[in-house]
Amino acid sequence: QVASRSFPRLIAKAGAARGMATEKQIFNQIQSSKNIQKITGSMKMVSAAKLKGDETRLALAKPFNEWTNALCGEAVSLEEPETVTYEELPQKTLIVPITSDKGLCGGVNS
Repeated sequence: QVASRSFPRLIAKAGAARGMATEKQIFNQIQSSKNIQKITGSMKMVSAAKLKGDETRLALAKPFNEWTNALCGEAVSLEEPETVTYEELPQKTLIVPITSDKGLCGGVNS
């Protein structure tokens, strides 16, 4: 009697072992694909909103950049600032250090 109850299970396992997916597995795959599409769509919306914000901040910063260029001329980047001494710089020099804003990231700011 135990063997007769387990026989349908063996047949179901044998069918799945041959590479044929069950209806439930196909349904789960379809649902998974739909969920991934929803997640991808929302990620696109978030990135579009971030891009719009960045473009807005850039547009607001351009007049300030023009003002600083008019005030002190074109900016000069020092590739190796540790090799330049203060005596070598012009008399009126503004040094603006720029770093990342990631807090205690360790190797990022070193």
